[in-house]
Order: sequence, then structure tokens, then C-alpha cells
Amino acid sequence: MKKLLGRLLILGAVAGGVVAVRGYLRGGAAARDVAQITFDDGSTRSFASNTPEGEELTDIARKLVEMGV
Repeated sequence: MKKLLGRLLILGAVAGGVVAVRGYLRGGAAARDVAQITFDDGSTRSFASNTPEGEELTDIARKLVEMGV
């Protein structure tokens, strides 16, 4: 059982490394903007502009800034 768990851990680390290197080599565009929502209970949620949710929220935020709200 310990041997299997150790192998799974190594496999997960290798897979994570491959994904990280692939993302680095692709030169993925970094998010330019970040939309952050703060809820009544004090919790916050941030969305980068290069995600579907963040793209929508940053568009809304830009329009609000343009309107002067």
C-alpha cells in the first residue's frame, strides 16, 4: 500500500511538472486585469481577466468606470 501511494505521489509530481513546463513554454498571456468581488460576509473572490468569468466581470467593471460610477 505504501509503495502504491509513493508511486502515485511521484506520478502526480511528474504530471504537475509537465503541465507547468508546458504552460511556461507556451508563454501563456498573463492576465492584465483582475476583478474582485467582496461579499457581505467579508469573503472575497478574484477572477483573472483571462478566464471566462473574469473576462465578463472586467468588461462590466470597465463600463462602470467609463460611466463614472
